[in-house]
Amino acid sequence: MLIYHPAFDSYHAIFRSLTLLDELPSGQYEIERIRILDFYLLFPVALKHVIFPQRAVQYRRRVLRKVNRYEQIEDPQRIFGRLEPYQMAAFRFMAATELIDGEAFASGKIQRTSLALPNQLADDLSKFKSTNSDLIHLLTGEFRQISLYGPAGLKYRTHLFEHRYDAAPTVPVS
Repeated sequence: MLIYHPAFDSYHAIFRSLTLLDELPSGQYEIERIRILDFYLLFPVALKHVIFPQRAVQYRRRVLRKVNRYEQIEDPQRIFGRLEPYQMAAFRFMAATELIDGEAFASGKIQRTSLALPNQLADDLSKFKSTNSDLIHLLTGEFRQISLYGPAGLKYRTHLFEHRYDAAPTVPVS
């Protein structure tokens, strides 16, 4: 039996990444941050395990209310680890096609270029964003404002990455 899931499809990872980058303010973002945001865009049910900042609790309720209650993730860290090759393949493709800046990618950052998307893809992104607006706003708004590192950072709050040895950031996140 052949079963498809968008988690293990590099083309779907490109679509999700473009969705996030289209909504994030222009700038450079850590690859780890984009990978985390992508994971929760793909598996919003896993947000129930995240330690939310107080200002974002309202989004948690709204997003989790819309989640399919039959969808369960037993081991988010394991699935997140299995996603990495597909996410990285998507990033490499986007760098090769100049959808993201290649130099920034080589230094561990993701930055969307000004290259226009084909009309059909832009329309599909727009439809996806309109049906997932609360989730996308949470990820690209509230979660963007959380530092990636430190005791209250995104890595700590999600437990998707090792965070115990991270130093607190010395400069604000872009």
